Amino acid sequence: MKNYLHILIKGAFVLFLIAYLTVLYTSDSAKNVPMEQIAQTMEQDSDITSLNKEARSDLKHYYQTDDRNIDGYFFYKAASPMAVEEICIMKATDNTQANTLLENANAHLSGQKQVFEGYGTDQMALLNNAVVGKKGNYVYYMCGADAQNWRTAFLSMI
Repeated sequence: MKNYLHILIKGAFVLFLIAYLTVLYTSDSAKNVPMEQIAQTMEQDSDITSLNKEARSDLKHYYQTDDRNIDGYFFYKAASPMAVEEICIMKATDNTQANTLLENANAHLSGQKQVFEGYGTDQMALLNNAVVGKKGNYVYYMCGADAQNWRTAFLSMI
């Protein structure tokens, strides 16, 4: 009887471990959605389209990456240098590159906070609520009053 109990406990533990590892492995995966489809969906939000669509030189300036090295990007930023509203979604070619892009996005957020610290109270409030993250090979930086909604909309696509 004790022998069966040990086997049952070990079996339950192995099943739990397999389930846990499966959840862990799939938690960072994302569907392979073309950037054009993401752009089309995100551009339905008038708060995003009221921002300026940025060029590839701006992507290099703010995120230290060249659009020729990634699978695509979606980048809108406020026209005024005193505004921090911004949305950038980049699709990396692999996980290693995605981690580098995530570091660059976090560095951009830190840089923005240093610029506005001490005098830009409205900007700092938005920056403190900005969302930066990675899901699969996608990296996102979203700062604005609707940043959480943008994140939810984006993550629901992938």
